[in-house]
Amino acid sequence: MENKKENKKGFWASLFSPKPCSCSCGDNLIIEEEEKPTASCCCGDNAATTKTGIKEVKILGPGCAKCKTTYQVIEKVINENNLDVKLTKIEDITEIMSYNVMGTPAVVVDGTVKIKGHVPSESEIKQIFGI
Repeated sequence: MENKKENKKGFWASLFSPKPCSCSCGDNLIIEEEEKPTASCCCGDNAATTKTGIKEVKILGPGCAKCKTTYQVIEKVINENNLDVKLTKIEDITEIMSYNVMGTPAVVVDGTVKIKGHVPSESEIKQIFGI
């Protein structure tokens, strides 16, 4: 069988195209197929992975004081432990409702709601992160 390279265009093609590396080499990520697929950089640097395996944390809330405190607590834990985690605030009510959250603040870790309705302590965040 011949391997043909197709020039794909459009939205769906962009989802499945190679992603740029987050290190200084500027090349694409190499995805190695094993029992569990892992992504590594072409230069051997594992900048795409984190110590905890967590890639993204979202804080859901309308911007109230409790939501801001939750953001600060999680940001502090991430900085103290030198974690490579993307931390974002979501203040859009329709997006918050898409997570079926009625009480804020809420903490979403890699797409799963882990905390809702209260400000977490540092130890609670460390437990969720597996630190």
